[in-house]
Amino acid sequence: MILVPNHLQRLSGNNYLIVICILIFLSACSKKVIPTKPAEKPVPVEIVTPKVEEPVKKNIDHSIVLLLPFQLNTLNLKTSRKSDLSRADLAIDFYQGFKLGLDSLSSGGHNYNLQVFDTRNQETQIVNLAMSGSVKNQDLIVGPIFPDGIKTFSEFSDLGKTLQISPLAASMPSEFNDPNLVSINNSIDQHGRKIAEFIISQYKPELVQVLLINTQRTEDARFSNYIKRSLFELSGSKFRVIERPNAIGIEGYLSTTKNNLVIVASSDRAFLLPAIDKLYKLKNQKYRIELFGHPNWIKARYLSPEKMQALNARISASYFVNYKAQNVKNFVARYRDEFGLEPSEYSFKGFDTAYYFGSLIEKYDKQYADYLVKEIYTGLHNEFRFVKDPKYGYRNTGLMLLRYQNFELQPVK
Repeated sequence: MILVPNHLQRLSGNNYLIVICILIFLSACSKKVIPTKPAEKPVPVEIVTPKVEEPVKKNIDHSIVLLLPFQLNTLNLKTSRKSDLSRADLAIDFYQGFKLGLDSLSSGGHNYNLQVFDTRNQETQIVNLAMSGSVKNQDLIVGPIFPDGIKTFSEFSDLGKTLQISPLAASMPSEFNDPNLVSINNSIDQHGRKIAEFIISQYKPELVQVLLINTQRTEDARFSNYIKRSLFELSGSKFRVIERPNAIGIEGYLSTTKNNLVIVASSDRAFLLPAIDKLYKLKNQKYRIELFGHPNWIKARYLSPEKMQALNARISASYFVNYKAQNVKNFVARYRDEFGLEPSEYSFKGFDTAYYFGSLIEKYDKQYADYLVKEIYTGLHNEFRFVKDPKYGYRNTGLMLLRYQNFELQPVK
């Protein structure tokens, strides 16, 4: 059974783009929506579907709630254009991937009741959802996905032992102070620690020179501080770090006899491009340089693969899809067949979230939270390996290091 929000308005026959949006949202089911009058609190409407042959039911149904910012209430059915629909792209992509994840489990005889609600990205709506019995009395809550929404929902909800999943936010778990929160996406402190761990494991302190380019902007400074702190704590202060605000005159700090490990802690394009150009030129002179960068570089399509490979550039990443892997090929083919679209980053993340937690609930029923730290999952986009903090909840420690090889990013073995 799939349930959807009830505040969809009747569609005008001339507004085909809105029809397309709604059809994409519901295409995983191909079912008819029965409109009802809007209500103050979200009351889901059951979608009626014809009787078909179903897998043999192995266990009781498991109830899951998905809270996503479709923001369908902001659409004007008479004036909306294609550009107006783009705000729902993230929610639609995640939903469709999530639906395929549950479908994969259902094909094996598992059963799930999925309810989908539009948070509208509004505080009042999220408060109503948090206090609604149709939301909180479930086996699993996935969402909201933005930090402010997570904080609001946690403040007004009373979930008991039910877990709330934060599937996309890269915030520090300490920002939410919720022992029932499960943070899937890695926070910036974990990325800093990952780079420090790699340096300590691969290099001898006396044979390298570590240079950190830190602009001192808030985000860059946070990332830099986590790297320095981790290098100090994990190595017993064996690694000395030279810190500079930019790459101007950096050759004066490079060693001609040691391997220079240069960490650029920024993802600002205007700052990054000249810094990399400078390091690339120095690399072609008398300096041995290896580059480490910010996790946001994975989305920086403007970076030259040739220069990055020459600098042996490495970045930490919580998202990487190997399109040559058979399981990824299978998922992409299914997604195209089901929706007529290419899966996005959020489609992959939706699938892995549904498959992992759906499997846990099926195996352990109401006690699934007790096994979260024991069950390791290698997904399409990342590994799920959780640790528990009694105050801040569960956080995923699965994290990769990527390097440029054959002019594209590949996992470091």
